[in-house]
Amino acid sequence: MPALRARLAAVAVTLLVSCDASGSARSTVVAQLPQAGARAVAGMPTHVQNWLYACANADQTCVEALNVGVASSWIASHADWAEVYYDADDDVTSAQLAASGERHLVIYVDPNIAWHCPLPSGYDASSPDFPEDGSNCKTPVAQHLQAVSGSFAHAYLHQENGDRLFDHADGLYKGEAGEPLDIGDPGVQAAFHTVTLENRYATDVFEDDAGGSYNCIFDDGRCAGTYGPAQYDPPGCDGSGGYWCYKYGETAIEWDRQPEPQQAYANDAIALSNASALPVIGNDGTGTDGYDLQWLRSNNVHGAMAEGAWREIADTPRWIAQADAILLYHSLHKFVVEYSDDESRLLFQIASHWIVYDPRYSIEALTEVNPAARSAGTNDTTFPEESIVPTQPLVAAPPNDDVTAFQVSPGLFAREYAHCYENGVSIGHCAALVNTSGSAARISGLRLRYAHVLVRNAAATWAAGGAPLWSAGVPQEIDANSGLVLAQ
Repeated sequence: MPALRARLAAVAVTLLVSCDASGSARSTVVAQLPQAGARAVAGMPTHVQNWLYACANADQTCVEALNVGVASSWIASHADWAEVYYDADDDVTSAQLAASGERHLVIYVDPNIAWHCPLPSGYDASSPDFPEDGSNCKTPVAQHLQAVSGSFAHAYLHQENGDRLFDHADGLYKGEAGEPLDIGDPGVQAAFHTVTLENRYATDVFEDDAGGSYNCIFDDGRCAGTYGPAQYDPPGCDGSGGYWCYKYGETAIEWDRQPEPQQAYANDAIALSNASALPVIGNDGTGTDGYDLQWLRSNNVHGAMAEGAWREIADTPRWIAQADAILLYHSLHKFVVEYSDDESRLLFQIASHWIVYDPRYSIEALTEVNPAARSAGTNDTTFPEESIVPTQPLVAAPPNDDVTAFQVSPGLFAREYAHCYENGVSIGHCAALVNTSGSAARISGLRLRYAHVLVRNAAATWAAGGAPLWSAGVPQEIDANSGLVLAQ
């Protein structure tokens, strides 16, 4: 206890009021953990490998206009991967980040869909099809196709009756539409190659709507069965399953007419990713279908984004499926970007990230806006909790990619680390716990003792100078569907 008192006395402390498991109010002391004057360990990362959307100013067209005004120098020194949008960022955000030394400058491109196409006069969102040659579409692949060949109707996907597919589900935005392109079309692949060369600062490309599975994306919760050559559904849609039926309400004859439609699509998805002039991170949802894994294993695909990672609410089987998929991708030496977008679930997201953590291949992407009182910019998505780095796990990643190796009781997962750091400074051992069930659980299965639990910093975002905060009141229980990070 004397060492603990000395540590707490050396930093500013705050008195918080919280509730114990019974709901009774109690006071907890919150402090910054590293001792005052402690030095960072040479060579130790000051944050977990992470991904941040970047935008230089409000006049730029950015990915959801996040982190507008956050200094490029700060982003370059605190974000390993910075993603910029493809429109109007070449001369501002990209240049500033490159000049600041950004390690991975990722350009967003969607070669699978012609987006931002205004609806022609007389047509509305419910129209089954409309005469549109792509000349008014705003995305780079569509613009390049139009510049090269004028109309590019041949590059669209088609229904059984010959009409093009139309995105009824989610392609409409402010009176605009998007239509899927035939990714097997040589013109589409050539356009993707050209577009990935246009940003002279980019080191990588984020390929949206990627992956090798045509009628089914398993880990997205859209399929109940396996769609392979032997079980392939005919071209009609029953509205209950596959990705194309889910998203477009129809399927494409370009693949339906092939002897093995799934394999034909996987071949085209691989060829498209290989057409990129830059290494690809694909938005794949970390699918474990064999066709998705063929795509993943291709040389130009360096990893995948698990969009909406750890969004499961009291759903242990789905959490396990997501975790197993990420472990599998890591074992194949591929990056996984764990994309999360719900700030109310921050500690669940971070703790889940630690359960499957791999220092080389794990990438944390907290894309939600931080509601902390002090922010460094507009829609600031920076969280100081990312400056905590776990190392030397007591239990290594399981060789069979089975996350239940970390399950200590039904629905409760824990992983401990022998040495952990905050902003490069040692904080001793640490652990992550995740309760995926719908009931509170008693904390168990830990080998080491812990005196601190991580709490949210509600005062300042990371870019505004915020630091992680710890409570000396370690609970005996973990709430339903929640996560905890503990430290020595």
